[in-house]
Amino acid sequence: MPSIHLIERQDNISPVTNASGEWESGYWAVSKDTAERLVGGDIYLHKAQDKPSHFGGKIVSFRLEQDGEFNGRIIFRFRASMEHKGMRTGPEKWGNEKKINW
Repeated sequence: MPSIHLIERQDNISPVTNASGEWESGYWAVSKDTAERLVGGDIYLHKAQDKPSHFGGKIVSFRLEQDGEFNGRIIFRFRASMEHKGMRTGPEKWGNEKKINW
C-alpha cells in the first residue's frame, strides 16, 4: 500500500464539512499522477523528519488548487485515523519535505 509522509509546518489542515472524520491537507508540490497513485494509501503528517507523525489517515481523494498563490498544488482528502498518529519513518528517501513509499 503506498504512503506519503509530509512535513506540515503551516497548519493547512481542516475538517471537511458534512463528512465526519474526513480532513483535507494541502498545498503540496506533488504531481497529479503521483496523487492519483496515492488514493487508497496512507498519509502521515509530521512537524519534522525526525518526529513521529501527529496526524494522518487513509487518502480518499485529492483535488488540484485552481487559484491564487497555491495554484496547481495538491490538496489531499483523507479519513483520519489514530493508527496514523505516532508513526516514525527512517531518514532515507526524504526530498522536498516529503517521502513517498510505493
